[in-house]
Amino acid sequence: MHGPSLSSQQGMALAISLIFLAIITLLSLSSMQDAIMQNRMAANQRDNIVALQAAEAALHDAENQLASGGSVTHNWTTHNVNIDQLSRSPRYRIQQLTRLGSRSTNSGNELLETLYRIEAQGFGTAEETSVTLESLYVREQSVEVPLP
Repeated sequence: MHGPSLSSQQGMALAISLIFLAIITLLSLSSMQDAIMQNRMAANQRDNIVALQAAEAALHDAENQLASGGSVTHNWTTHNVNIDQLSRSPRYRIQQLTRLGSRSTNSGNELLETLYRIEAQGFGTAEETSVTLESLYVREQSVEVPLP
């Protein structure tokens, strides 16, 4: 009983090895494409978060302007923010909607309440990324009422 001779082998090990190599190559390419796609999604999400932070900063600036009694403008106002690599500076605009009414205080003053709408737009590092926020704000202005 002699084992199989070298002349009877037909190269089956080489064929099976090549098939396994092809399968491993396809699995590697598929996982690499998945990693690239996840990297792109993470970059887009980061860019959207940067735009949201810029819009929130502009909205906060507009609310501070109203709280301090600043003037109201219907035009877009640029807000300077310290966020690196923005495609554009964030901006906001304030619109007076309606007067809500007035009420008297114990000190003899009258408070006029006015409703404002604030729109803020922030931009990301990519040109096409933008986030728009809207806020309603009630400002109370003190008015002296002459005593009789």
